[in-house]
Amino acid sequence: MRTGLLMLVLLGALPAFGASLGCPSGALTTSPLTATGATPNTVNVGSRSTVLVFQSTTTAGTATVEVDICCVGTCDPVTGTWAQVTNSPVTLGGATLSAAASVLNPTCQYRANVTACASCSVTVAYACGGV
Repeated sequence: MRTGLLMLVLLGALPAFGASLGCPSGALTTSPLTATGATPNTVNVGSRSTVLVFQSTTTAGTATVEVDICCVGTCDPVTGTWAQVTNSPVTLGGATLSAAASVLNPTCQYRANVTACASCSVTVAYACGGV
């Protein structure tokens, strides 16, 4: 009974914006992104994870996708305090329809951000290791 009540209290305390997904794997996009902007979902990574990988794919056009991190302030997917992960931007299009970016010893919260899109159709998946 106490556990059920605690779960209801904790669920009620979750923010009302995009879902925050946990590892080990999943998708940050519920449908392909066709314009610039951040993924609707984010992923929280705990201290047990040793690596976090993002794979971005496109079925049309060209796109640039970067990985962003948020550790302080609000991590709202749209208005949060996000910073680009170094060396994370990948360019999709032409012969490169899929590309990956990884983070070693990840902590905090992550999202993907499409910073350039020309007739693109981008999906982003993630996976953690070491959990």
